Amino acid sequence: MVTRLTTLLLVLAMIGAACGDDSADTTDTTTMTTTEASADDPGTPDEPDEPDTADEQNEPDERVLTASDIGVTESAIRIGIVFPDTAVIGRDPGDLEAKFQVIADQINEDDGINGRALELYFHLPNPLDDTAFEAACIDLVEDQQVFAVIGLVVRTNADCYAGLNDTPIISTFSITPEQMEDYTTAGITIVAHPQRLIDARLQALIDGGVLVEGMKAAAVGGVEGEAAHDSYIAALDAAGLDVVADTLVQGDGQDLVALTNEMQTFTEVWQSSGAEVVLATWPLTAQAILIGYNNADIDLPFVLPEGPGVNPSLLQDVQGLDVSRFALATSLAEGDSQAQKYESGADGVRDCVDRFQDASGEEVALDESRNNLGPTVVACQVFDIFAAVATAAGVDLTRETYTAAAEAFGPITVTDLSEASLGPDKFDVNDTVGVIAEFNPDTVQFEPVG
Repeated sequence: MVTRLTTLLLVLAMIGAACGDDSADTTDTTTMTTTEASADDPGTPDEPDEPDTADEQNEPDERVLTASDIGVTESAIRIGIVFPDTAVIGRDPGDLEAKFQVIADQINEDDGINGRALELYFHLPNPLDDTAFEAACIDLVEDQQVFAVIGLVVRTNADCYAGLNDTPIISTFSITPEQMEDYTTAGITIVAHPQRLIDARLQALIDGGVLVEGMKAAAVGGVEGEAAHDSYIAALDAAGLDVVADTLVQGDGQDLVALTNEMQTFTEVWQSSGAEVVLATWPLTAQAILIGYNNADIDLPFVLPEGPGVNPSLLQDVQGLDVSRFALATSLAEGDSQAQKYESGADGVRDCVDRFQDASGEEVALDESRNNLGPTVVACQVFDIFAAVATAAGVDLTRETYTAAAEAFGPITVTDLSEASLGPDKFDVNDTVGVIAEFNPDTVQFEPVG
């Protein structure tokens, strides 16, 4: 059910605002070359100093830098930045290029990555134009020959980089395990694989008394997430719940009439099955449930272990849905918002935002009067990961050493994430399970309970 409309909603959710014809393509490619890092000047004495010991004479120079791979010269690392320009759909993300450049400049001022400076190449695709993301990939890997790409790429566009062109990628958009199976290099996503967190999410809901052993549950998912749906059903069975209805949304999310008809059938199935709770197994299913509840006389509580998928205010403002029925829902949320974390100084959000504001002069809005907080945090997140992994890879930076470093990394500090890690066969970073949240109609948000 992932269509242009639902992709747009996902993009907005992923950037914390939280795809059209060629004439709408506003892709903008800009090369920004940083100052190259230079070795210390040893001076030119009349007679060269002799090393004090034989060990010093034979000790290798660990900072001898060479052109070790595509996009890696003796003095620089070329990095592609991809981020959708949401200004074309009425959002105000601020100066997107500056958000990334400020961080790169700071890294370069602090000796770069093992002595190499970062050079950034930007693409800001129109989020309504799928072809703009493909064009960005072709330009970055073929023309600019970057070493890696970081930012937000939609749908399966990560495949163009890590699958087809052996280019490492770090994206705040989800990359599925099935996609990663075909990758020849590290394809890192901040979004946790649903399968990995299913048991933990259900346990959190059980511990919070939302789900109870013996409860009759109706499971609803989408065909795009059928594997996760099956895993949820198995986990519900293992936890002692009785799955009395197994429903998968087949309709096209762009065809709201078809989806409405399908959800009407589902609500009848859930009620006739004797279900005591409806559980969504796929993030986008939340809006499908809302459509069903808006068009049926049903008052069953429903549970969103993956969260609402899309900011409820967007469902209200963009799709015109009545979100008041979310009052029947319990969700898992990541806890404090980015604005709240800024105020409390938690998870590095304040450091990230202040650094950008001080360097750029752009004021980041915490009250959503602008939509530039999410993109600012995203820039910090992807650079947190890239800088840590590339540094761990050492001076001989190649796709192979970079991927090996990611697999061996373990826990990693990432802005706005309470828990995060990388490891063998684990390139989904976020380890945060979430906290129980209920819908607040005044703020049109799910807010943590207690």
